[in-house]
Amino acid sequence: MKQFSLLNFHTSFISYRNSILAFLFIAIHTVIAADSVYVAGRSYFGEKNYIEYIAGNMPLVISVPHGGHLEPDEITNRELGTKGHYDANTQELARAVVEAVFRRTGKYPHCIINRLHRNKLDANREEFDATQDDPAAFCAYKEFHQFIDSAETSVWRSFGFGLYIDLHGHRHKIQQLELGYLLVGLQLEMNNDSLDAQKFLSASSVESLAIHQHLSLSETTRGPKSIGALFEKHGIPAVPSPRQPSPGRTPYFSGGYNLERHSSAGGGLLGGVQLETYIDGLRDEEINWRAFAETAAEVFIEYLHEYERRISRKTN
Repeated sequence: MKQFSLLNFHTSFISYRNSILAFLFIAIHTVIAADSVYVAGRSYFGEKNYIEYIAGNMPLVISVPHGGHLEPDEITNRELGTKGHYDANTQELARAVVEAVFRRTGKYPHCIINRLHRNKLDANREEFDATQDDPAAFCAYKEFHQFIDSAETSVWRSFGFGLYIDLHGHRHKIQQLELGYLLVGLQLEMNNDSLDAQKFLSASSVESLAIHQHLSLSETTRGPKSIGALFEKHGIPAVPSPRQPSPGRTPYFSGGYNLERHSSAGGGLLGGVQLETYIDGLRDEEINWRAFAETAAEVFIEYLHEYERRISRKTN
């Protein structure tokens, strides 16, 4: 397979507003990145090893908020919100994706893993719901999000574009990938002309992806070059995609706090997707999640190749 070559240039958001947001984001988070010199492929940990950051050197950032196993006594169990279960094998899946991408490209994605069980920390919630005022959980929460900020800043400075994936596992009956773009099911039921209105693009998590590639929102989320389309090409059912442009009335996760905070919708530098993986035949056994990791690596590499090709063509 051909090597993954990346152009070392910068592109900016088209609008003046987004250019200013990107500048401010980098200025604020440069302090975080400057504290350490990260070596790609190595793991770095927060104060008590509750948060792990696998440093990367390519324009892909993966976060895993609900895949942790640790339940230390020093952290009080959360009493409010979702608790009692976690997204089984998502941490292991993310590590396998990192390995699979490296084997194909010689490059490492950035990967941030919350190693705490959801009973102790929900890293995909607002601060109080996430930590419920426990000091150790609060420290881990800050580290988790700072590592994501640092990774996104590194990607933006090195490449000027990139993709953020917030990796989850769902328990819905229909075994398919759910790709969240901060668009609810009723919005995805609209025809392309209606969905492509500026108000929906601005509210989505993929505004920067669409703008950089000169694509509409419908093309970005469910067109022939969308992430859903690429997964389906590899035999993995996904929504939205050209085959299934909306979830209809079935349960569907459209994206949560991390996507709102770290994608371009929240002033982040990268376009983002909440990737909800199903259990049967995908996350249930090691042989299955390793097989899916190989497919995911192919999809992310192909998507980034196309992304780079499009923005290179538009800037030359």
